[in-house]
Amino acid sequence: MKTMRIGIDGQARSGGKRRGFSTYLGNLLDALRSRYPEHEFIEWSCEQGPGWRIPNQLWWDQAQVPWRAFREHVAVLHTPAFSGPIMRPCPLVLTVHDLLYRRYPGWLSTRRAQWYWGRWIPFTARWASAVIAPSQATKADLVSLAGVDPDRVHVIPEAVDAHFLKRPSSAEIQAYRIRKGLISSYILYVGIIDRRKDLGSLLRAYAVMRANQKDVRLVIAGHIIPGRSDLPSDIRALGLGDEVVLPGYIPDEELPLLYAGASLFVYPSRWEGFGLPPLEAMALGVPVITYRVSSLPEVVGDAAVLIDPPFAEEALACAMVRVLEDMPFRAGLIERGGRRAVEFSWERAADQTMAVYRRCLEQAWSGKGKG
Repeated sequence: MKTMRIGIDGQARSGGKRRGFSTYLGNLLDALRSRYPEHEFIEWSCEQGPGWRIPNQLWWDQAQVPWRAFREHVAVLHTPAFSGPIMRPCPLVLTVHDLLYRRYPGWLSTRRAQWYWGRWIPFTARWASAVIAPSQATKADLVSLAGVDPDRVHVIPEAVDAHFLKRPSSAEIQAYRIRKGLISSYILYVGIIDRRKDLGSLLRAYAVMRANQKDVRLVIAGHIIPGRSDLPSDIRALGLGDEVVLPGYIPDEELPLLYAGASLFVYPSRWEGFGLPPLEAMALGVPVITYRVSSLPEVVGDAAVLIDPPFAEEALACAMVRVLEDMPFRAGLIERGGRRAVEFSWERAADQTMAVYRRCLEQAWSGKGKG
């Protein structure tokens, strides 16, 4: 196939902070450019200031992106963060990371947001030439909840950043812990703090296990979404203010040190399209506990403790104590976790994504594609 010009909607990297969408796009583009230097990948970005709202998003998706695709004469357009243009001059590949708010619209606080995430995103997925999903669980949702033809949904798993694949030295970890005041052992959570994460159960489980593990603290690292989390009030209600550390957003360069210093990583997510944090913890030699829901069993395989719904804090507390105290069990989790983390590859994801681009272009040439 001749050289392609591929247009990439780069708005996922416009916020500055590391998020799931920006991590996905950055790693995928790096791998695509490295493995396919004969093709041209043209990325368009936009500034998402404090006044950015859904009307701005729709203007960008439906007017600015297709205009840039037309102006740049791209062969294929890829929008890697949920929504894409209905009208466009070329085939559209759309990555849908999950359909969380189609499944749980009540987790959003406004009708406008519920419409956009619960109705508009599934609608645009039905109009895409091809849809990339990071897991079989998300593909199943796209088919059942959004009505997308299963033949147009391609499962391409994500992977960890390269800087999570090398564990820092013991001296580096110790220096970081001293600098951050994390002298005691700690259980760690990393991720967005909103209703998707069952952090209330984690806090209650932590309160239960402290009866036998008084020297272990709990670190909950991430940005608290305003209006979408009761975390601070839950901490106060349980009297855990001195035991729970809330460091906020952690920069990329610090994350491996924070992970590597933890005794245990707990990811109490009610729903995930993929879920990178458990893989990141595994890659750095930290045992993982998470929930047996959505894509998480696909991601962790047999390398983590899976808590079955309904998620009782007693079951979570027992699992936490076992991982901390049962040394052979703990060692097995760490060993399997390290092997599991390297099974996922951005190079493989790039190859599979390029195959989707080519298929869309061939279908467009044959008149069988959607755009």
